[in-house]
Amino acid sequence: MSGSSTEKRVRSHVRIHTLRNESHDLTNFCLGVLPPGNFKTILIKPNWVKHQEDPDFPIEALVTSSTLIDAVIEACLQKYPDAGEITVGDVPLQSCDWDLLVRQAGIDQLIAKYGKVQRPQIRIIDLRREIMKDRERLPAPGDPKGYCEVTLDERSFLEPISEATEKFRVADYTPQETVSSHKHGFHRYLIAGSALACELLINLPKMKVHQKAGVTGALKNLVGINGQKAYLVHYREGMARQHGDEFPDHISPLVRVQSRLRQSVQSRSRLLFRLLRFGWLPLKRVAGIKTKGTRENLTKKFYLAGGAWHGNDTIWRMVYDLNRIIRYADRCGKLQSTPQRTCVSIMDAIVSGEGNGPLQPLPVNTGLVLAADDPFAMDMVMARLMGFDYGKIPILSHHAAFADPDWGNFAPEELTIEKDGNSSTGLNSLVPVQRFLPPPGWSSHIELEC
Repeated sequence: MSGSSTEKRVRSHVRIHTLRNESHDLTNFCLGVLPPGNFKTILIKPNWVKHQEDPDFPIEALVTSSTLIDAVIEACLQKYPDAGEITVGDVPLQSCDWDLLVRQAGIDQLIAKYGKVQRPQIRIIDLRREIMKDRERLPAPGDPKGYCEVTLDERSFLEPISEATEKFRVADYTPQETVSSHKHGFHRYLIAGSALACELLINLPKMKVHQKAGVTGALKNLVGINGQKAYLVHYREGMARQHGDEFPDHISPLVRVQSRLRQSVQSRSRLLFRLLRFGWLPLKRVAGIKTKGTRENLTKKFYLAGGAWHGNDTIWRMVYDLNRIIRYADRCGKLQSTPQRTCVSIMDAIVSGEGNGPLQPLPVNTGLVLAADDPFAMDMVMARLMGFDYGKIPILSHHAAFADPDWGNFAPEELTIEKDGNSSTGLNSLVPVQRFLPPPGWSSHIELEC
């Protein structure tokens, strides 16, 4: 796994299905795309990032549809009759109210439906190790299979930029927590045991845009297998001219100062943090800086910090690390030379998200479901459907750096795309379903020219 492929390119295949109203239609599609095999241990990995906080950004655009999760479970029960264990789990943000999310997203109905099934055992669980409440971290039940530290060292995609390791940052965590996990020649992640133990991973991403990565799909969804958020490097401190990618060079000095103060006090005092927020609100109004991603606000001066722009050259590396781990790490967290589990991605594009994603998605009724064995191919197709140029989105444009014999090892012009039974070749053969609003830090940069 040297980071470049010498293998012959493969012709990756992505399926796009226009959803009809019947539930059996979705189940049948899932049955058709699930891989053959006699899998005993299955992990279904949805996107359960956070509960709905604002009706402008509804739960339908925020998290994976429970209708799709239900269809996948039903398809697994039919296709893998010898399965002994099916886990549906994710690691939401620490500030996520799990009980509220369960009610909002209809997860409670899944728990009621499958909770009494004797075989296979079906667990629908929150995989977080800790939660955040009133700015205080509290322990959570977590993954019943525990967590395993996976060390990548020189094989990390962060290694080429590790001369600036002291600049590695994650919002809402102290620099010390992040830097201690990523240094020159040493890079580690804490992976949920249920992810490493599974024989089949069914990745259920949500079709959305993303502040820091441009888009979030199958690749980015694997952030939810990591149990310690402080390990997830999102950006490098400073502006581009300072060899960082936290802010674009034109950012308002007021934003830089606010961001620094917030970082300084967030772990010191809840009272100071509240006072800082209280003082920031009137300053933000006076300066005309918008933080709520309504359609109107997206056209105005928007708050850009924490790597939320197209110059972020860090987050894609962390995402690639997690994809390398799920591909090659064994049950004990040791990297092997061959894939350790079967993976397939089924994307929820029933209601998609545009604008200031991933936490403020404006809903787009796309009515689609996508499926692919190669997450890179799936996400390129997703970007094209959104009206974006994959070549200007680092998490996609660097696919050849990851490429192994099966993932990322393709030429976009040779992609096979099957939509509702009709096949075409090449990414450019695909017509966007709609011109999605990009995240504000990516506007006028990633849109297709025609």
